[in-house]
Amino acid sequence: MGIFEKFKKKKEVKRPKLIVFEKENVDNDYANFELMIKPRISIDEGFPQEVYQLLAKRRNEMLEQIEEIIFSNYLDETSEDLASEIDSFPDIRYFTGNYYVVYESYGFTYRDKNYRSYHIKNGQYRNVSYKGNERKESYLPLDSDEITKYYKIFIQVGLTGTENGQEEDYMSLDLVAEIASPDDQIEFEVLSHGVM
Repeated sequence: MGIFEKFKKKKEVKRPKLIVFEKENVDNDYANFELMIKPRISIDEGFPQEVYQLLAKRRNEMLEQIEEIIFSNYLDETSEDLASEIDSFPDIRYFTGNYYVVYESYGFTYRDKNYRSYHIKNGQYRNVSYKGNERKESYLPLDSDEITKYYKIFIQVGLTGTENGQEEDYMSLDLVAEIASPDDQIEFEVLSHGVM
């Protein structure tokens, strides 16, 4: 080994690390790094408690997948999701690798055979779509065999950074998964990320 190899600094690879806040979220507010409270949890009316309990038991599995998304999209220097320009967002240099859960939501979504999304409005399934500026609404009856009901899991996490020299909120990341059964494989997709 040459003398220069010996003194070369090995670049530290940041892996996601979950911060768990113990302080109760009495008012069910959105969590942030400053408040250091447990996540806000929302469960839609009619969502079966037994399904929520089954999904709660799979929380570690969900967090492992979220950590892989965080690493591959935002902490891995080869990620295409990172902006390369100076003063752009997000900037890998500021990430600490720490994250926490801000908000969890458990509800339903409804899809037709073409996987178009519907919601219930005025006693019917309604789909809203756009073609340019033109808005189009489609309706189906609640007993339609065209519609499949899915359990929808939405999780928002906060990633911390050191943009101002101390650890603080840097970026929020919204993730969603849809499953037909609580035993199905859960696969999160990134909906969006933004400044916190």
